[in-house]
This record gives sequence, C-alpha cells and structure tokens, in this order.
Amino acid sequence: MIADTIAFTVQSCLDFGALLRDGFGMTFDQIRVAKEQAPFRPFTLFLSDQRQFQITHPDFLWLIPGGRTIALAHDDGAVEILDLVRITSLKSGGNGADGHD
Repeated sequence: MIADTIAFTVQSCLDFGALLRDGFGMTFDQIRVAKEQAPFRPFTLFLSDQRQFQITHPDFLWLIPGGRTIALAHDDGAVEILDLVRITSLKSGGNGADGHD
C-alpha cells in the first residue's frame, strides 16, 4: 500500500512536469517543423523572460539531441542554449530583417 502511494506520487510529479512542458511551452517537434519547413519561412521564438529571437535562416537554430534544448546563433557569432520550457510561443512569418534580439 505504501509502495503504491509512493509510486503514484512519483508518477504524478513526473506527469506534472510533462503537463508544464507541454501545456505552457513549445515542444521539440513544433520547433523542428518550423525549422524544416520547405521553403523556409522566418519565424520568431518568444521566451518567458520577454525576449524574442527571430530565426532568419534554419542554420541559425540547432536542435540538440534529447529533445529538451535548442541552440540559437546570434548575429555577433555568440551561441545561446535554451531549455524548451523557457520558449512560450512561436510566430511564423515576417521578413526576418531585424535579426536576433
């Protein structure tokens, strides 16, 4: 009985984490689809800290194996690694002329 309760509690915590990730952030597949669309259309990623990144070319975005993080290239050559839970939405379109934030 106690083992069942502990197992249920652990599983509930894991499910809650998935709910937060899937309900409030972007998924790896959603970003992959935007990156791999043909022909490529620029898109903007919006973060929970109010920053936004315009992805003007698919080479400026890397999908890190494991499905939890991505990497973005800034115009100045810097690279930023982001956890997907920090990405709140994605907006397709735009001319991509503004570069990254």
